[in-house]
Amino acid sequence: MKRVGLFTTFFEATSGYSLIGVAETQINALLDRGYDPAVLVQENFTYAEPPSIWRPEVLDIQPVIPEMQLNQGMAEDFGERVEAIYTALDGALGDVDVCITHDIILQDWYKEHNIAMRQYAANRPDLLWLHWIHSCPSPGNATTYPDNCRHTPPPGYIIYPNATDAARVCQAYGLAGQEWRVKATRFGHAIDPLVLWPYDKLTKELAAGADLFGGEVVAVYPVRLDKGKQPEKIIRLLAGVQRAGYEPRLLVIDWQSSGERFQRYINELLALADGLGLAGKVHFTSRLDDRCNQGVPRRTVTELLDLSNVYIHPSRVETYSLVVHEAMLRGCLCVLNHDFPVMRELFDENAIYMDFGSDRVHRHYEPDEQTFWNDEALRLLAEMRQNRAVLAKMTARREWNPSSLWKQFEPLLYLPAVGA
Repeated sequence: MKRVGLFTTFFEATSGYSLIGVAETQINALLDRGYDPAVLVQENFTYAEPPSIWRPEVLDIQPVIPEMQLNQGMAEDFGERVEAIYTALDGALGDVDVCITHDIILQDWYKEHNIAMRQYAANRPDLLWLHWIHSCPSPGNATTYPDNCRHTPPPGYIIYPNATDAARVCQAYGLAGQEWRVKATRFGHAIDPLVLWPYDKLTKELAAGADLFGGEVVAVYPVRLDKGKQPEKIIRLLAGVQRAGYEPRLLVIDWQSSGERFQRYINELLALADGLGLAGKVHFTSRLDDRCNQGVPRRTVTELLDLSNVYIHPSRVETYSLVVHEAMLRGCLCVLNHDFPVMRELFDENAIYMDFGSDRVHRHYEPDEQTFWNDEALRLLAEMRQNRAVLAKMTARREWNPSSLWKQFEPLLYLPAVGA
């Protein structure tokens, strides 16, 4: 496994500075997959408090980069500054196979770091450099030292978040004929909402246990498992979603359902899911975690709604539904019971409606119940596909997270080293 280093100029890691967030995404992904990254920071680096990863007991943080007042001109002691940074690199990168930098080759005030990096690279032809840049560079024609370091090819590769500007990057760094040295990936800007937002620990564990991020159509259903709540209708609808080629997930947040009859009902519902091909895609909180035997805290319920994109409410009888109200506040597409007039009175055109049956309307599905719900699943998917907010939420959560984009990142670590 490659030894990865990150060459940064960070002096703290608690602000909202975007480069810190990008570096943290890379570090977390490396740690999660067994890598042991070395992170070079400034000598005056301030360690963070738990639960941040920016602590020496969690991460190999090396405060070796000299602290210096940076400016856009050329300092009188420029040579001494370069030498000090070179010495730091020489002492910290000896066992590193891949070195990642962030904006070192882009920003004018990092000229000393840029030159020191190039000098060190000349003596380490085996070291692979991956230079992330986070702004579109401007072409330049500087030919004098040290300004030319920002307009000549660096050692290794330039990593950029989009392919649209790749030609501009090549032009800015004189890479005509070497366009292959600019790699486009959005991995550095991947977002894991479980890391970004302060979700409760139980929320994170339930989301992972139910694999909510693996779904395209993701529903949670907070409910006391009375048969009048009809969770089997949700299971049948999501079986239709899967039949249409989409990945469904359902997490039933069962409240005070530890009694024998409730457990029998859960077994029936899981057997139905298995029979419809949804094995491993339908979960109950009481079965995922013993702490949830009597219910789930309200905060966790609302956070799980936040991690879903569809709320399906097939209940036969209600006076009002707070959870529908909460699901709408969380931006979920709501599917409500057309056969229960109260739903239409309360929520009007702010949801789509399906024929779930009620204590007032008995439904006989033709030609059979599952065929009916397969057809209704297509209507649900059509609604989702034309709702850009719901579609964007689904895509960002499922496809633009670090786990999904890891396959773009790891191959970069195994590119062949190339000189300037």
